[in-house]
Amino acid sequence: MPADTEPRPSTLTILKRLGGVLAPYQARVIGVALLISFSAALEAAGPQFVRYAFDVVIPGGEGTLFLWFGLAFAGFYLFRAVVEYGGMYWSFALTQQVVSDVRMEAYDHLLELPVSRFADEQSGSLSSRVVSDPNALEGMIQAAASRLTGQLVAILVVAAILVWMHWQLALVNLVVLPLLAVITYYYQEPLRTASRDIRETVARLTATSTEAIANIRVVKAFVGEDQERDRFGEQNQAYVDINLDRRKDVGKMEGLINVTANYGIGALLLVGGWMVTTGSLTLGELTAFIMYQRQLQGPVKAVMFFNDKLQAGVAALERLSSLMDTTPETGGDETDVPVGPLALEDVRFGYPEADEPALKDLSLRIEPGETAALVGSSGAGKSTAASLIGRFWDPQSGRVTIDGRDLREFDLKALRQRIALVPQSPTLFSGTVADNIRYADPDAPADAVRRAGRMANAHGFIERLPDGYATQIGERGVRLSGGQQQRVAIARAILKDATVLLLDEATSDLDSESEAVIQDALDGLFARGSQLISVVIAHRLSTIEDADTIFVMEDGQLVEQGTHDELLAQGGRYAELRALQRKSDTAPAMPEEEVDLEV
Repeated sequence: MPADTEPRPSTLTILKRLGGVLAPYQARVIGVALLISFSAALEAAGPQFVRYAFDVVIPGGEGTLFLWFGLAFAGFYLFRAVVEYGGMYWSFALTQQVVSDVRMEAYDHLLELPVSRFADEQSGSLSSRVVSDPNALEGMIQAAASRLTGQLVAILVVAAILVWMHWQLALVNLVVLPLLAVITYYYQEPLRTASRDIRETVARLTATSTEAIANIRVVKAFVGEDQERDRFGEQNQAYVDINLDRRKDVGKMEGLINVTANYGIGALLLVGGWMVTTGSLTLGELTAFIMYQRQLQGPVKAVMFFNDKLQAGVAALERLSSLMDTTPETGGDETDVPVGPLALEDVRFGYPEADEPALKDLSLRIEPGETAALVGSSGAGKSTAASLIGRFWDPQSGRVTIDGRDLREFDLKALRQRIALVPQSPTLFSGTVADNIRYADPDAPADAVRRAGRMANAHGFIERLPDGYATQIGERGVRLSGGQQQRVAIARAILKDATVLLLDEATSDLDSESEAVIQDALDGLFARGSQLISVVIAHRLSTIEDADTIFVMEDGQLVEQGTHDELLAQGGRYAELRALQRKSDTAPAMPEEEVDLEV
């Protein structure tokens, strides 16, 4: 479901989820907490040095006492610095490990989600959930897992010392604490709401910029820079406004906390000063008391200000939780995928929120070694049928089978290892040509990569590239032409050595010369083995005349099937589509200038 309609879990629920995140690191969390608690306890001894100096060392005036006091003072603070450094370093190391593991777990889960989940949210927003949101957890985890424990220990130790030294004066100190708690509680919900809005705005910013960058040629071709600038600027200003509103609340909370804490200091000076003048308190004790008051207020304010980090982390954890709670793709336990007929049996499928089903009781069968073509007008259901064969979606009724067995019986990875896809718009990754071909088999040797390139009719142009198969092709293969990208995609499919090949309108966007080259590559792929089932979704009917069976679809149903000659002889829908396309192909074309977009 979209992020803005997700139910919001309570803070307690989120903190339980945080506890689950930290559970695998329980021993390290406890160790770091103990180390920082020990450091906080050591800090509480500092004012006792001042009290002892004012009340004993200075009045005594003995040189030996001054020497031993100085040595003890220096040794104590050196030891304390070492302990503090250890607590700081191991706390940070723990936090980085937890955040790294959370990020990897979220990314692994993202890759396992069904295609339908990716249709619900922009890719940039999903990327934000696994990159930006785990980073937002860092402050909360470090504070909650380690420093918060140290602060609480410091509060308890200092409070105990204050009561031990002078319980009446300690009451002046301790009365401030409930007021600080009330202030913090009041601002909890506004900060959480603002933090959640900030995380969602960051996701929209990321999605907007990612979308524009990914489609930069279209942006420039349609002079859409101003539109994209306005879209990004709107989200950017929203981010600024939300941050300013949140900062107002943080400033108010911090201001009230500081004023209340300083009033506590003022009350201590007045009451304690009066006690010194009456002789019921020494100057050293009052000085130590004031120092303890500062020490007490530090961790108290840190605990109060932790609410800000807590709410930012809670907002990020909410978004992560909504991703992690999405059910991943599921498959069967069978890993041995047989070679056999591929069939759709009375398949009915509709996309979420669509008014009409895309496939209506569709049945067809393709034998091993056959090349089958799916043809029909736009929206007939051809690509949907191919998506069901690849198990990117599952039918609502009926089943898709191989050798008579439902595809849902097979382990998803094992099944997809036997299926190769060449989409209409080839998807390439940044890296070299060889990297993209080898994506089908990361361990494939160089000679296998070159053999796949030859079979795809790609070896010639690859060898002419500056570094041959080692040439960097840029993000999404931007340094290659459309035909070259398609041939690399076909080489990748060949290297996979699958038993089912899906070609989703692989030549529809190419000119006639490029189409002929690609068709040669496909002919080499089809001839690779007698057991290969090839399913071709054809836009240009001239490319599938030699198919063993042509399935003609309209409105999600099968209306005709047969060979090219048989369907033409019937004079039905296929013959009609063929006549319309031939008429379109022979119509005079408007002159146009060819633009080289290679970089």
